Parts: sequence; C-alpha cells; structure tokens
Amino acid sequence: MIGSLLRIYAIALNTFREAVRDRILLGVVGLASGVLVFTLALGELSLDQQRRVVEDIGLASISLFSVLVAIFLGSSLLYKEIERKTLYVILPRPIDRWEFLVGKHLGITLTGFVFVMVMGGLQLLVMGLQADGDLATFFAIPIGMLALLGLLVWKARDATAWSVLWALGALGAGAVYASTTDVSVPPVLYALSLNAMEIALLAAVALFFGSFSTPFLTGAFTVGVWLVGRSADTMQTIRSRLLGEEIEALLHGLARVVPNFNLFVPGRHALHDAEAATYVATSLGYGLGYTALALVLASAIFRKRDFP
Repeated sequence: MIGSLLRIYAIALNTFREAVRDRILLGVVGLASGVLVFTLALGELSLDQQRRVVEDIGLASISLFSVLVAIFLGSSLLYKEIERKTLYVILPRPIDRWEFLVGKHLGITLTGFVFVMVMGGLQLLVMGLQADGDLATFFAIPIGMLALLGLLVWKARDATAWSVLWALGALGAGAVYASTTDVSVPPVLYALSLNAMEIALLAAVALFFGSFSTPFLTGAFTVGVWLVGRSADTMQTIRSRLLGEEIEALLHGLARVVPNFNLFVPGRHALHDAEAATYVATSLGYGLGYTALALVLASAIFRKRDFP
C-alpha cells in the first residue's frame, strides 16, 4: 500500500512540475489576472452595485478559466506521455496503469488548485480595494508575493515544490486584506472550493476520454459533458411540445447520468445563505463520488489499451 502511494505521489509531482511550466497555462494566468483587475472598472459603470459586479464577474471569470485549465491539461498531458514515448519507459517498471492514471489526475488537479488559490487571492484583493481597503497595502501584497516567488525560483532547488505553499500564502494574504474591510470572505472561499472540485471532476472526465481517444476528441467530449452538466437542472425539468416525448426522455436521462456541474456554480444567494457550508460539503461529496467513478472507468479502459 505504501509503495503504491509513493508511486502515485511520484507521478503526481512530475505531472505538476510539467504542468506549471507550460507557457499556455502562464498565459491563462495572465489573462485571468487582467480580467479580475478589470472588474474594478466594470463595477464603477454600475449604479450602486459595484461590489456585486466585482464579486460576481470575478468569481465567474475564475470558474471559466479554471474549467479551461482543467480541460486543457486533462486532454493533453496523457497524450504527451504517449507521443513522447515516455509512457513506454514508465509502464514496464513495477507500476500499475491505474496508479499512473491516478497520479496524472492528482498532478493535474493540484495544478488547478494552485491556479484557483492564486486567482482567489487576487479576487479578494480586488474586492478589498473596491471596499475602500488601504491602497498601499493593495500594491504591497502582490509585489511582496512576486518578490517571494522570484526568491524561490532563484534559491530553491525545486521551486515548483514550493509553489503550492506560495499559492496558499497568496490566498491567505488576500483573505486577510479583504477581512480588514466589510467584505464577506467565507462566500468567496466557498466558491473557490466548488471551483476546485469542478476542476478535479473535469480532469477525471478528460482522463476518461483521453484513455482511448485523441487530444482533440478528448477536449471536445469533455467540453460537451461540461455543457450538458451545466444544463442538467434545465434538462431535468424541461417540458415542451416542440421537442416531443422521445427527446424529453433522452434529455431527462442525460441529466441523470452526466455530472451536474451546476452544483459548483450555485449563485451568490446560496453562498451567502446560512446553510452555505452544508451545501458546499454536500456538493463536494457529490463531486468526489463522480470523480472516483470516472477514474475507475478510465483505469479499466487504460488497462486494456495496447500501445504499439
């Protein structure tokens, strides 16, 4: 058991190192950061709804970009191992294919978690500034965090190993700054937790399709599942004479089978409600169950796959 965990850990760490060095991921981080800062300008265009605009658009942007990260990494990293033929070196070693797949999933998920924490810290900084937080502190925190990151890259033997703690520190610094104002921090943390769970589930779905398909088809299938999952609530209750009973039955069946990704974007009222913690815990349990199922199916398919 311990040996299996060590092998999974090694695969996950190597996957994480590969993912955080991807230039496309760095581009997504830069674009998402720009969007979050731009919400300050959008908020000023609204009438007496500045805080709501900054919070809602910011969290929606984090959700969308985290989905893109999960789909991109989930559909490409496994195929890269096959294309570069590094998989042929790994599999002959004493490692089961399911261990390799689970390690890949954990590495992709950890990368997504780092992205969500960094963006969440920036979101809390922006919300705090919009709520009349100290301007000097607003600039000092990101400058200090970037300086710390540069120091880690320069001095640390393996900077990627420290990036998780650095991202957690960035989130914590943003939360402390926002808490000095009248910003409600827990709803933001709830939303980020649900985003992280969505990343884990999407990565598992992508690996399921990637276990037998090409990167393009894997990405297309995963996007399709995500779109259907985001429409699951509507599909379960849809009633229309134009569709016909057969189409309605098909939509209802899809809504029961496909993961309900709507649970991870419940809206501000559910996150600000007194029962928000219970809702988040229930949604996280739902996501963990579907993630485990997707990984089991992916491992079963990957185990039987022949590599030339």
